[in-house]
Amino acid sequence: MSDTQEQIVWEGSQSQVLNFGIFISMGIISAIIVVLALLFFPFAAVLVVVPLVYMLLKWIVVRNHRYKVTTERIFYTTGIFSKKTEAMELYRVRDVDIYEPFWQRMFKLGNISLSTSDKTTSNFLLKAVPNPANLMNEIRKNVERRRDVKRVRGVEFLDDEDTVENL
Repeated sequence: MSDTQEQIVWEGSQSQVLNFGIFISMGIISAIIVVLALLFFPFAAVLVVVPLVYMLLKWIVVRNHRYKVTTERIFYTTGIFSKKTEAMELYRVRDVDIYEPFWQRMFKLGNISLSTSDKTTSNFLLKAVPNPANLMNEIRKNVERRRDVKRVRGVEFLDDEDTVENL
């Protein structure tokens, strides 16, 4: 395999940790419905299906947010029945940051924020991905490679308020 072929760096979906609060609250609501049905309204036990279906739908939605990071692009696919895939060229990435909320850090997850020069996707967020520091470094490394191949360099323009003294 030659170095010029696009290779997959990482592929995966958002973590279900994003749904943790929903799973807990819907579990509690399901338990309350069952207790109330046993005590007062036996026919109301069928209502327990509503929070369970809601949890299933949330699980499916998160499961169907797929990312694929390659040596040239980042693909983002969403949708359950109809799929939509967006592709962003890595050479357009200007800045890469990691955000690790406390709850996600407990599970070794984090969010990777990309600031790009792409007109349709100026900010892109990879949510709740495992080992975010490693993935960020891989993205940054491949951004530089793609810029070298494309002979592209980012240029920052100063606003009227920005002067040499303010920088």
